[in-house]
Amino acid sequence: MSAAALPRQAQHETGFTLAELLVALALFALVSSLIAGVVNLIARLDGAAQRQNDAAEQVVSAQTVLRARLEQMRPVIDPRGLGDTIAIVGSREELTFTAPGLAANGAHQVQAIRLRRTPRGEFVLYSAPLLAGFDLRAPSVRGWSAVPLLDGVRSIEIAYFGAERASGRDAWQDRWLNRAQPPKLVRVRLGFAEGDPRSWPVLMVRPMSGVRLACQDGRKSFDCGEAP
Repeated sequence: MSAAALPRQAQHETGFTLAELLVALALFALVSSLIAGVVNLIARLDGAAQRQNDAAEQVVSAQTVLRARLEQMRPVIDPRGLGDTIAIVGSREELTFTAPGLAANGAHQVQAIRLRRTPRGEFVLYSAPLLAGFDLRAPSVRGWSAVPLLDGVRSIEIAYFGAERASGRDAWQDRWLNRAQPPKLVRVRLGFAEGDPRSWPVLMVRPMSGVRLACQDGRKSFDCGEAP
């Protein structure tokens, strides 16, 4: 039987027309495009979430290291200081003090520690053997070991809570220098560039050591007494 002799319905059921195939292909391409867009969006969201998690972990790690050093601050007599003062040199953008180093096996292995933001925007923890003869007031860190904590830091602000020189009352101060005791609190704030996903919660640390070495053995200093 020839195709011409087939019933009209039978001819229609033998296959798809060209128009139907084109429509099917267009629908398939549209669905594929939508699926690819959704997959790409999910991948971007996952990547952004991962970058945000990595950034948060960087900040947490830096704060953990910094808190440990500040909490273990050890007041040591500064042989180059003015009178009976301890080896702490604190300003608004930099802090040098003595504490166990990162690789110390015990609290007795005290080193000189310096926190500083470099011109390249790195927040770095420097350390040097305390008995190596480094001048803690000298700006140079040549010969010090450097451990970068964070990069992309735009600003740093360090403040110290303790007795004021004039009134003797506790207050936040921008400097801590030529003192006979460590500050009661140290506050560290960091700022990142606009658009940086990282956030630095204000870090406030209380040095655990309340020892006033410069106030012992009958030594006298302007801030050896208790604040009123």
